[in-house]
Amino acid sequence: MQLFLNRRFIFLVLAIAILLLFPYMYTFPFFDGFLDSFRVFQGMRFALWLIILMGLNLLTGYNGQISLGHAAFVAIGAYIAAILMDDVNIQGDFSMPVVAAILLGGLITGLIGFLIGIPALRLSGPYLAIATLAIVIVLPQVVKHHLVEEWTGGVMGISLSSPATPEAIGDRMTRDQWLYYACMVPAIIMTAMAWSLTRSRIGRAFIAIRDSEIGAQQMGVNVSLYKMTAFGLSALYAGTGGALYIFAEGYLGPASFDILLSLTMLVMIVLGGLGSITGSIFAAVIMTMRNDLTDWIAGIIPAGEQIGIEYSRGALFGTLLILTVIFTPRGVAGSIEHMKEAHLGEKLQALFSRLTFRGPVKGAREKEEI
Repeated sequence: MQLFLNRRFIFLVLAIAILLLFPYMYTFPFFDGFLDSFRVFQGMRFALWLIILMGLNLLTGYNGQISLGHAAFVAIGAYIAAILMDDVNIQGDFSMPVVAAILLGGLITGLIGFLIGIPALRLSGPYLAIATLAIVIVLPQVVKHHLVEEWTGGVMGISLSSPATPEAIGDRMTRDQWLYYACMVPAIIMTAMAWSLTRSRIGRAFIAIRDSEIGAQQMGVNVSLYKMTAFGLSALYAGTGGALYIFAEGYLGPASFDILLSLTMLVMIVLGGLGSITGSIFAAVIMTMRNDLTDWIAGIIPAGEQIGIEYSRGALFGTLLILTVIFTPRGVAGSIEHMKEAHLGEKLQALFSRLTFRGPVKGAREKEEI
């Protein structure tokens, strides 16, 4: 009974219910004019970014390994799934070949990430960041090479036929609604998996390595194994997000996942909150709504539209990152948690004062009168 009365459980149920009902909310009279089919498309993009950024946060936020080339893992998963889908001539139905292509895209990318984690064991800090940056620099040149361009499409990339709504669903869903659920359901499942992982023995080992690698070794933690596991899991999430991306978007090219995207992803998890599942959710929201956020800021700043703030998104988010590091180093999620803890601390302090203060005792009062 207490479980159902728990506020977090109730909030979780409401959040999942809203996510599942979101594609139909724009048809409700209350949301008329506020939500439309474009917001459903943004919801689908949010699900993709949630999977990808959740994986990056597992690596950087929980395990402490900085990756500047995470977009390469997204691209690898997308290319693997696209090649498999293109070879079997899939028309977009979420049939077994599509499911297998998406799963293989994530699993093979995870294996590649695990193997890349082996040489990365000797690196840390900025050296590891530079090594991962090299991956995202080299990958576009590899996919354009003449030996593999038959499968990757070379400079032209890969174009898949637009995914159609399954026949079993018929006219009960639009294409955007169907794609939303095809991406959101895996996102919810993988978020639950990440939440469970961070509270397991593996998650505690990740955090111990992040806080003190030497201390973790002295506690008996197999640092090498867990660092490779973190790389593999992070790549699995990125590859799965990339596979769903090509399924939903239908096009993939060498420039789809570049260095700028890798840096943007890292900025987003810092803004959302490192080492936090909630922070990954906020990061996905910011990543999805960054253009809307820029336009909103341009609207509230005097002469913002005249000076072209909406066209300076890089400078704007760079400024936000600096302000976040200075004033809220724990990100949006960490700041909210800090405010909740401070508010709770004030309540506990007031309660403790009421319980411990009984006023002057009778003997002391008589002594004062004498």
